[in-house]
Amino acid sequence: MPAAVKDVPDWGGRIVIDATNQWRDFSAGVAADLGDQTGSERNAALMPGARVVKAFNALYGRVTAQNPRHTDGRLVVFLAGDDADAKATVSTFADSMGFAPVDLGGLHDAGRLMQVGGGPLSGLHVVKLE
Repeated sequence: MPAAVKDVPDWGGRIVIDATNQWRDFSAGVAADLGDQTGSERNAALMPGARVVKAFNALYGRVTAQNPRHTDGRLVVFLAGDDADAKATVSTFADSMGFAPVDLGGLHDAGRLMQVGGGPLSGLHVVKLE
């Protein structure tokens, strides 16, 4: 992330969807230890002025490659962020793609629920019944 965002000095209020997961060793399935900070909090600190919304990181590509709409409902995408308007925008975006967005709260607490390496929602695929 540091290399990817280093050339943008100020994000000017732009919304950034953080779909990353923090790995120490991806091939071994070992998550990075960020202490009390979540990966999205770390990434937000690298992007001054950005409105960061954690989303789409907890879904496996092999699942989302299929239509997010299922016979009984829609695949849930979890959201976390500290800016309500940014979360509403990302929620509308996810909904437009056929997902059922669920806002879990702020980057620190809700982000921890979604974080690889211990978050109970990481890799969880659920369908919102309609």
